[in-house]
Amino acid sequence: MQQVIEQNNGDVDAVIAANDGTAGGAIHALSNEGLAGNVPVSGQDAELSALQRIVQGTQTLTIYKPIKLLAENAAELAIQLTNNDTINTENTINNGMKDVPATLLEPTTVTKDNIDETIIADDYYTAEEIYGKD
Repeated sequence: MQQVIEQNNGDVDAVIAANDGTAGGAIHALSNEGLAGNVPVSGQDAELSALQRIVQGTQTLTIYKPIKLLAENAAELAIQLTNNDTINTENTINNGMKDVPATLLEPTTVTKDNIDETIIADDYYTAEEIYGKD
């Protein structure tokens, strides 16, 4: 990221990172050039450090996949498979060889404006963990 910033004379429109760890690395490089908080940065996985960066204003958003919902759906599918039930899905994903039935769940975009209604409401992290002690 540092090389990209230097090669483009600091002209970076946005960073779309594959995960929050990569977003953190990009933000570190942006910080070195005084650009952190001025360039939108997205990540994924709702890591605690990313949520803290969102509150601080250096990361714009993260993608959150609610663990409870994922676990419930996985358990339902596992029970159906164990019982040799037919799994009816509306979606498929092509794995390069064939279409595989898939259950797709909607991810949640988390920003500074909805951390309380998403992450904290789901008990994923506490307000104290994200915002610090008052």
